[in-house]
Amino acid sequence: MKIGVVSDTHGQLRAVQAALARVGPLDLLLHAGDHYQDGFRLGQALKVTTKAVVGNCDLMVAGPEEEMLRLKGRRILLTHGHLYRVKRTYQLLINRAVELAADIVVFGHTHLPVSFRDGGVLFLNPGSPVAGAGRDVRRTYAILHLQPIPRVDIIPLEPARAKKG
Repeated sequence: MKIGVVSDTHGQLRAVQAALARVGPLDLLLHAGDHYQDGFRLGQALKVTTKAVVGNCDLMVAGPEEEMLRLKGRRILLTHGHLYRVKRTYQLLINRAVELAADIVVFGHTHLPVSFRDGGVLFLNPGSPVAGAGRDVRRTYAILHLQPIPRVDIIPLEPARAKKG
């Protein structure tokens, strides 16, 4: 199963939509918040089922703060991450994963791509396809492959540029 994973799109969809279209057919799209409706717009354009959650920038938007999905025998927690203070520590998010017996946790909020395992749980932040103001951060999204063993590809929207020195 091939799952597209995005977060923190902030209304800027053109580049990530084109990139996701290039990776071929997806079985599912996950949007980990900040601009909740963006996930459904991308899903509609790509003709793929979408699950999304709200983030800290989704003020006055009705949508779930987290979703627990069951796919191919795995429990996947989808959340934005701001409720678990992921900009400071992952410990609250790790605790939540244990509490819910999650196998995989997809989150966003930091705009920084990361994938790691803790206690047998795979954690994935796809980063953001939007460059942050004043940040030297890659614009990224991810592909989550569920079988045979879950693995992640974090993919830059454009090749890295050489720094001028």
